[in-house]
Amino acid sequence: MRKKILSRAPVRICDIGGWTDTWFYGSGAIFNFCVDLYSYVFLVENGQEQIRIKSDNLGINTTIKDYNSIEYNGTLDLIKAGIKRLDIKKGLDIYIKTEAPPGSGTGTSASVAVALISALLKISEIELNHEEIAKLAHKLEIEELKLESGVQDQFAAAYGGINFMEIEYPFVNLQQINIEESRRYELEKQLILVFIESRSSNDMHKAVIENYKKRDSNTVASLDIMKSCAKEMRNAINSNLEDIGKIMNKNWKAQKSLHPLMTNPLIQKAEKIALENQAIGFKCNGAGGGGSVTILSKIEYEHKLKNKLMENGFRILPCKLSFKGVKSFEL
Repeated sequence: MRKKILSRAPVRICDIGGWTDTWFYGSGAIFNFCVDLYSYVFLVENGQEQIRIKSDNLGINTTIKDYNSIEYNGTLDLIKAGIKRLDIKKGLDIYIKTEAPPGSGTGTSASVAVALISALLKISEIELNHEEIAKLAHKLEIEELKLESGVQDQFAAAYGGINFMEIEYPFVNLQQINIEESRRYELEKQLILVFIESRSSNDMHKAVIENYKKRDSNTVASLDIMKSCAKEMRNAINSNLEDIGKIMNKNWKAQKSLHPLMTNPLIQKAEKIALENQAIGFKCNGAGGGGSVTILSKIEYEHKLKNKLMENGFRILPCKLSFKGVKSFEL
């Protein structure tokens, strides 16, 4: 009987301290929230000498016909990297689907990598813990594909929940944060996740890294502020919402000062609508420059704010907190 494996992993939003989980900053801190927008990987043994991969979201597919000569050519390379790294040499059909839009700045690629690794481990009858899966997912990007990648997204996808991470790149000391049930419901009611547009952050990464290497005072100061915001959020998460909103705004102000590409007319439009409709916190997710934003609304103003955003063409994404990390099942 041919095995069938289903795996899923969450994405993260509102990454306070983002940019400080990188190789060039070195010693950073991150606070983020996982939400129930999942990346799914479905594996089916096909009884053939090839691996067929299909991405529902991207509408593309590819086939690996020779296990020993996998080529990275820009088509579903992250999936190929997982297959190569785990030395998978059996016929599989692999289906990839993400609920978060590609390029949304929520760590979707890391979520896919974590779900893929978990599924491949399951079908190979190999066990790794969450930390080992996260580390391996990170290596797919930096070692196999030679990409720029922080470490927060892989750990968030592996563990789920609300996380504070102390970073000594590439090592992560993760503390999962407990909140009162009432605070969870409050956050889920008041947090608004808004899709802006798909974006690539390559140009921003290059510019910020170059400025940091030159020890540009503004870049260094901004990153230090963002790191301190992550620590402040760890202490404020169980206090009042206004404090949480202030930290989001402080982090976003520092993030914007890293490079002009951090914001654009669409982000500015969303921020203006938020401010005019009683938002108390605003932050662009991930590197910035597009993707999505997290807004913290003042209580009882969230419906009006959502309506105003939708009237102006913005897409509201689901934003329930997810406290379960990556999981695979044999069907």
